[in-house]
Amino acid sequence: MHFVSRICFNRNGWTRSDGSANGLESGTFYAEHGYGHEEWLFRFEWQIDGWQYGFLQGVNNSRARFQVGELCDVTLFSLEPEGRRFVATIQDLECLTPTQSQDAFEVFQTRGWFARMQADVEAVEGIASVGLVPQEWLNVRFRSANVQWFPQGSYASADDYVHNLKRYQMNTYPKNVLVPVPMPDRVWRKGREDALNQARYWRSGTAGRECTPEHARMQKVLLDALKHEFPLARVVCEENFVDVLVETSEERILYEIKSDLRARTVIRLAIGQLLEYGFHRTFTDGRSLRLVIVGRSEPDPEDAAYLDGLCNRFGLPLAYRVLSLS
Repeated sequence: MHFVSRICFNRNGWTRSDGSANGLESGTFYAEHGYGHEEWLFRFEWQIDGWQYGFLQGVNNSRARFQVGELCDVTLFSLEPEGRRFVATIQDLECLTPTQSQDAFEVFQTRGWFARMQADVEAVEGIASVGLVPQEWLNVRFRSANVQWFPQGSYASADDYVHNLKRYQMNTYPKNVLVPVPMPDRVWRKGREDALNQARYWRSGTAGRECTPEHARMQKVLLDALKHEFPLARVVCEENFVDVLVETSEERILYEIKSDLRARTVIRLAIGQLLEYGFHRTFTDGRSLRLVIVGRSEPDPEDAAYLDGLCNRFGLPLAYRVLSLS
């Protein structure tokens, strides 16, 4: 499902509250308190295991339309002095459960990010004592690589349907109207014969390896299940960075866990680590090797065919295991 949702105006790329929307809002949280919770949505240095956590008022106001474990794409626009501008499209946005929100909030507190948010609000003379609570300002997460930006000046035309969207909601366009998107889901990049510019340039990055609370819970569930399935085997976690390792007299099985909901993303993130863990080190004890990708959702037919192709074409001992937290 593809939604369109409004976010408050911000001149600093939604990395901190800056007072940009003062005077542009009426009857909203921003108008009353001097800031919007989504103003840290794209602060990419604040990540947990590569996940960007943030807030969309549209999700809060449209909770009845979402199911736990549902992914969606959302195109964001802001109301600016020059008009309604399309900002970005986020693919594979995940709406957080209350438990996920609380877990992330505790990390934000520990890291001092929450205190920094409060300081940002106070710097623009907003009311930081109201509303900055976990169930209010953390309700979504996504991968920064799944953010596609509209060019600056991407304002809606006079007859665009976005002008009918007055509130902070997750809206759908009529079926006969195309949702504005910056680029297709899959774009093959054309090559170039010259080298890239050698000057320094800015590029959004992700944090170092760190486990999310979901990852830790999945690891425990998997560890307990494998001890039951292999009662005579050696079953350990985090040995040489492997999420879970099973060693029988004849086989060595390496499991790599990813907490993403989309199986294609899980496969992409896990496969490189498994190949390194399984083949960079030489094992001499003669045991066979199996590499297992662990995700929260079943692969669709295209993903399953892709994984089978890797196994058949290259002889890779890959498998996929679904592990639900419910």
